[in-house]
Amino acid sequence: MKTFTAGWVVAGSLLAGMAIGAWLSGAAPFSRDLPGSLPEQARDTLAIVDPLDRWIRWSALLDRASPNALLVLRDALAQAPVDTGHPEVTSFAMWWAEFDPMAALAWTETEWRAQSRLVVASIFRVWAHHDPMRAYDQVSKLPKFHYEAALEATVVGWQESGKPGLVELVQSLPEGVVRQHLGETLARRIVLTQGAPAAMEWVEAIPDAAFRDEMARRVASASAERGDSAAIASWATPLVTSGTERPSGYPRRIGTRWILRDPKAALAWLESLPPGIDRDDGVLESYRDWARYSRAAAREWIQNAKLERWNEPAFSIYARSLAREKPEEALELVSRFSDDALRNRISAVIARKWIARDPAAAKAWLARSDVPEEMRRRAAQELRSAGATPNQR
Repeated sequence: MKTFTAGWVVAGSLLAGMAIGAWLSGAAPFSRDLPGSLPEQARDTLAIVDPLDRWIRWSALLDRASPNALLVLRDALAQAPVDTGHPEVTSFAMWWAEFDPMAALAWTETEWRAQSRLVVASIFRVWAHHDPMRAYDQVSKLPKFHYEAALEATVVGWQESGKPGLVELVQSLPEGVVRQHLGETLARRIVLTQGAPAAMEWVEAIPDAAFRDEMARRVASASAERGDSAAIASWATPLVTSGTERPSGYPRRIGTRWILRDPKAALAWLESLPPGIDRDDGVLESYRDWARYSRAAAREWIQNAKLERWNEPAFSIYARSLAREKPEEALELVSRFSDDALRNRISAVIARKWIARDPAAAKAWLARSDVPEEMRRRAAQELRSAGATPNQR
């Protein structure tokens, strides 16, 4: 699981720049400049109790300092009451990376305060802004702990620098985790900096069909995640497959992001799609994510929804959850599915777990229930496997 996103570094840098500018212009209500030599100023700044005031003043001090002040500032930070990865450490690392990124990176191996993904990523973001290929080449030499964060930050720095070669690099990579990670970060950066409509135009202009399709799916995910769900859904709808055709993946990619922001709109879009495994996959995964992050809202919706063919995948998630406490009710719900394959698969899962917990209750239910014959046959098989012979009707 990711523990870092370059967005935090981007946002932090913007905030620092805005705050420093306001402070230097006299607009912010902070106290007067600290007097004394540079070592005294650095020490006293890092001793400020208020965290925002401390960080802004430290960043302003860095903004005025030349590379000759490196040792003084480094030593002041080493004696300061700041912890691993704190903003003061991150901003110092970014300042150092402006003129000597290799030395700044080496520092992260010896200074415990700098042994953080945030700090290492900050260095690579600045490094890539000035020398992207050198930064990218260095990422592969990092320990696994820092690798993903640095790789993502390198893409951020490279993309915001405007220097050429990033798209070509992603396209040239072999299939695998690195290509996937770089592609997803690149798509997200294009959506963030240019907006969803421009990102879609960018995708459509890619000459290589395979790479175009690959990046289109990533742009769809990034656009939906960042609030442009309706626009990207409209663009992707004609690409959604039907029946047993190979899924496009757009219902899943867009639906899983959109449903967390606007469940009603996301579900209406999924319902409107052509029937098929592409839509089923989108409904299933979207409801699964919704139930994971907003369980009460997801359950309230499904308890008030009418069971229809398009939402049966969502009901299958609900039925499996319901089966933990009410297996009979869950199996009755599943028995009304019109999708034979889904009905048989989910009923078998529920019955298997119920029989493992309480074979006698499951046997009694089978004897009195009025369920489809295939469902009855599967439950009977599970009972026989568990050593409980079902009553014959």
